Amino acid sequence: NSAPRCGAKTRNGASCRGPAMKNGRCRMHGGASTGPRTPEGLERARKANWKHGLYSKAERDSYRQLLRESQSLLEWMGNADHTPP
Repeated sequence: NSAPRCGAKTRNGASCRGPAMKNGRCRMHGGASTGPRTPEGLERARKANWKHGLYSKAERDSYRQLLRESQSLLEWMGNADHTPP
């Protein structure tokens, strides 16, 4: 086979004979993807790893707003004249 070969050392000391990629290593020894680099790729990866959103920024902001409204309601209930906030 005339394709360039991986130059990594195997456990027995010989060179790996897998087909090399541009960096001179096969997919098993460092030729695989190193992850997204562009903002679009990073966003795509972030969305692909989305689990449930319970700790997302939007959920935290929503929870903080609920706490503010609850605090306001409790303060209003504590007032003797019960004027709306």
